[in-house]
Amino acid sequence: MPEVLLVDDDPDIRGMLAFTMDDYGFVVREAGDGNQAIAALEERAPDVMVLDLMMPNTDGFGVLAAMRERNLAPDTKVLILSCKVDERDLTRGYELGADDYVTKPFDPDQLALRVQELAVAAPRV
Repeated sequence: MPEVLLVDDDPDIRGMLAFTMDDYGFVVREAGDGNQAIAALEERAPDVMVLDLMMPNTDGFGVLAAMRERNLAPDTKVLILSCKVDERDLTRGYELGADDYVTKPFDPDQLALRVQELAVAAPRV
C-alpha cells in the first residue's frame, strides 16, 4: 500500500486527511511541523507528502529546500496544501520541487484522488 506523510500544524486538518487517506488505502504518517517532517523523511521516504507551507519552526518551503539540499527522499512526490494563493508562492513551491499545489479550503476526496495520481507516478523501491 502506498504511504503518505501528512504535514500540517493544524491537528484537525491532519486528522481529517488521515481519515480520508486511510479510506483510500494509504498507510498514513503525520508530522505537526517542518522539523518533524524532515525527521520523518530521514526515517523513511513516503510515496507522497502533503505539505502545508505556513508552519512553526521550519515552514513548508524550508522542508522542500532541505529535501533538495540533502537529497532527502528524492523520489517522494510532494503536494503542497496551503491557503497561500499568491502566484509567487506557487512558483516558489514548484521551483523547490513540489509536484502539485492545492489551496485551502479543499475537498478531502478530491485531494485524496490527486494524492492517488501522484502515488501511481512515484517510483516504487
